[in-house]
Amino acid sequence: MANDRNDAAGYLGWFFLGGIIGAASALLLAPKAGREIRDQLLEHGGEFAKRAQELANDAQGRAGDWLDKSREVFEEQTQRLMTAFEAGKDAMKEEIRKGNTPPRG
Repeated sequence: MANDRNDAAGYLGWFFLGGIIGAASALLLAPKAGREIRDQLLEHGGEFAKRAQELANDAQGRAGDWLDKSREVFEEQTQRLMTAFEAGKDAMKEEIRKGNTPPRG
């Protein structure tokens, strides 16, 4: 168990060392100044946010269309069911009026 902890601590140490080396390399090898990079990130971030908002609006519109279509189909099916129910009820009343009782199952 102690070896597992030592191995995990060793791997974690190597991970952090790699991260530090990577960050230092990025700072040393970056072709632009930090201010330029931040400005570029802000510009692209704004474009990304605008595009995400457009996609969200488009998805919301499509969801609304689907909801409307679903509502329409539901209403059609409900109307069909009510019509069939009324026809069955009328047929049963007619059979009772004739003196025929429905078979018991």
